[in-house]
Amino acid sequence: MGYLDEYAEKGLAEERRARKIKRALLSLLVCLVITGALYYWFKNYKEEKRVQEFMTALERGDYAAAYSYWGCKVEAPCPNYDYKSFLEDWGPNSPVGKVQSYRMGISHERGSGVVIPVSINGRKPVVLWVEKSNGVLGFAPPF
Repeated sequence: MGYLDEYAEKGLAEERRARKIKRALLSLLVCLVITGALYYWFKNYKEEKRVQEFMTALERGDYAAAYSYWGCKVEAPCPNYDYKSFLEDWGPNSPVGKVQSYRMGISHERGSGVVIPVSINGRKPVVLWVEKSNGVLGFAPPF
């Protein structure tokens, strides 16, 4: 082996090592982007599922079960939101009417809860609040 052949072999080894490092860094970057995207899309999944269950109960006409999503029971109503008031807001004779279809908008995390707009029967969205700590629903405060 000649004197210059040794340098050629060192150059090839360095090129291979540089390619491996580039591939590893690119793979790491792709993994970070995918992980970030999945986190962004699914970070409010539990709260969105809670609203979906609430809306399904309204679709079925099971207003007592839907009322329980607000942290209240028909037998032990909440002091500031009794069952009669709930039916005025969500019952079949309410401005919303009988829920036949709904579409959830993009959820946004705000402080200790998640804000989720829900368009019911193709009308203007009702903005709901889901408390992250206990999953209790409520109307979203104005922001």
